[in-house]
Amino acid sequence: MLLYFGVSGFYSFGEEEQIIDFRAKPRSRLSNTKYEDNFNLSSKYKPMKSAVFFGKNASGKTNLFMAIKTCISIIKKGFTATQVENEYFQNTLNQGCKSISFKLGISNKDNFFEFFIKFNQKDILEETLKQNGNDIYVFKSKKMLFGKAISSLFKDEELKILNDFFSTKSTESNLLKLKDFAINQIEDFLKCIDNIVIYMSSSYSKDYSMDFTESKKQYFKKNKNIILGILQIIDDSIIDFDFKQNNKEQKYDLLFLRANASFRFQIESEGIKKIIQLMSSLSDIIKQDKILIIDELDSCISTQALIRLFNEFINTEKNQAGQLIVSTHNILLFDITFLNSAQIFLITKDKFLCTQVRSYHEFDIRSEKKNAYLDYLKGSYDE
Repeated sequence: MLLYFGVSGFYSFGEEEQIIDFRAKPRSRLSNTKYEDNFNLSSKYKPMKSAVFFGKNASGKTNLFMAIKTCISIIKKGFTATQVENEYFQNTLNQGCKSISFKLGISNKDNFFEFFIKFNQKDILEETLKQNGNDIYVFKSKKMLFGKAISSLFKDEELKILNDFFSTKSTESNLLKLKDFAINQIEDFLKCIDNIVIYMSSSYSKDYSMDFTESKKQYFKKNKNIILGILQIIDDSIIDFDFKQNNKEQKYDLLFLRANASFRFQIESEGIKKIIQLMSSLSDIIKQDKILIIDELDSCISTQALIRLFNEFINTEKNQAGQLIVSTHNILLFDITFLNSAQIFLITKDKFLCTQVRSYHEFDIRSEKKNAYLDYLKGSYDE
């Protein structure tokens, strides 16, 4: 599960690092409360199963999600490939900053990994990877130091050669270079990262695939109980679904059954189409403990359906270690009757127009406010 993410110097984020902590706050009493299923209490880190980000237009919500996406891309593909594949990359450095930094903490059942990288538009300036508090490697000031996890794999002479090779100006992420060495700790870290799925609003909104392949049809049938449950949260008139082969080779139409009539997916509402597009990732939150990050999930989906999605699917005992992290403009989700104050994040800009991120918990709310969103609308939490 994602435990924290930090960013500085990226787009609207200034030099002051913003750290978003997805763990329960210290000394929080969660067991035997209405928030008990909102957190993975079986983990010593107590990560939250869901988080919701609020902010005005141009406050930096999408920039935060883009920062996470860029960090993941650097980890998986490397610094150079991320630059080449993303046209936006050359314009990401905040004009008031000299460098960009990302930090990320992620855990599975056995390990807690921490990754940090700092770079300008040409070079890697710093980079570290830790496992359970122990350094796997540390790169800083053009010097590389390997922790026991790597140094124990080599003889002294080999280790010196390796240190000399990595201790130089670097235009590529060290993590990418180390992948070829088949180091167990790095492979375990990358498996954790593979659990993260990110949808930006520009990449999925109203870009629906109307035809279903054989493999996608089989996935829906295999996971019918979970998928039908999600569909009924969005539209409780749906009692079943099926597939019918269309005129295209090995392509199928999805049909929804309501009462005694069938309805083709193509004529459904935008909300249903959107959920179908996200369905595999949503169901994998339960099935495979996926971390799903969605920019503007709320568009085209009713408030009631969104609240039910959190209450009946995400923040439940059935979901043991999956996460749903979203940005939204729907202020009725700003509600501590079903979300803990630590799960609500407010994104604003300071007087220098730099993005600031704070959790609702940090405002020292001492009592439950049934209409907390009204204070938000009044600007009570603006910087």
